[in-house]
Amino acid sequence: MSEPLKEEAIVSYYNTVVQTKLHNYLYGNPRVDEAWKTIVNYKPTPSRPLRILEVGCGVGAICHRMHEKWPTASITGIDISSRSIEIANKLFSNSKTKFIEGILTPDTVDGKFDLIIFMDVYEHIAVADRPVVHAAIKKLLDNKGRLILSVPTPHNLKWSAVHKPETMQPVDEHISLAVINTLALDTDTEVLLYQIKDIWNVGDYAHIVFEKNNDFEQAFFNPKPVSIGYKVIRGIKRVRQQVLGKIRESKAKRKLG
Repeated sequence: MSEPLKEEAIVSYYNTVVQTKLHNYLYGNPRVDEAWKTIVNYKPTPSRPLRILEVGCGVGAICHRMHEKWPTASITGIDISSRSIEIANKLFSNSKTKFIEGILTPDTVDGKFDLIIFMDVYEHIAVADRPVVHAAIKKLLDNKGRLILSVPTPHNLKWSAVHKPETMQPVDEHISLAVINTLALDTDTEVLLYQIKDIWNVGDYAHIVFEKNNDFEQAFFNPKPVSIGYKVIRGIKRVRQQVLGKIRESKAKRKLG
């Protein structure tokens, strides 16, 4: 965070909502459950994830789910809330899962990750703080690795600010398509998925999946193996297009005189 007092206020806020996070772990939350489905469906394939980073991990509930789902993966959770990290360590820390108190910078953790998750977190990063976070993602995300975000849609935040201001957090930024585009450009990733979800209201959340692909040019320009059957079908289509083209040409000449 750019202002020390502001950071203290934010830490204090998230320390006070730990009970809500524990309640979500114990009794479930539709928003979290829907995001979990997207994580499972869009995790790197086929043999990964091997190293996972969850930013804004809270009390570690999703890190715990990921450990149960992929027990051989090394998982790191990071959160600004000291109280959340304390509870996460007591509940879920093990030889494969560790938790770190702090904010994400290029120097917070070492190595590469093939799955990085921001579950209802990215919207709580101030605009001024995004470049540091983007630099960290760019450095930490491995080739063919994926970045997954779940965020409230802009109209969700607009409605909440008017009708439920008590639910707004110290930082609540609108995550527009322009913001998503900037995130992709800054982190050298491509957007694989932008999907609107209906959680409590129609279109109130969005799930976004990014992928880093440094092998794109090599894969794109390499000749692709083509089967004989495919060549035959492609030849038939080419002949059909030629015949249709001649018919269209003849009709166009008649109409044009």
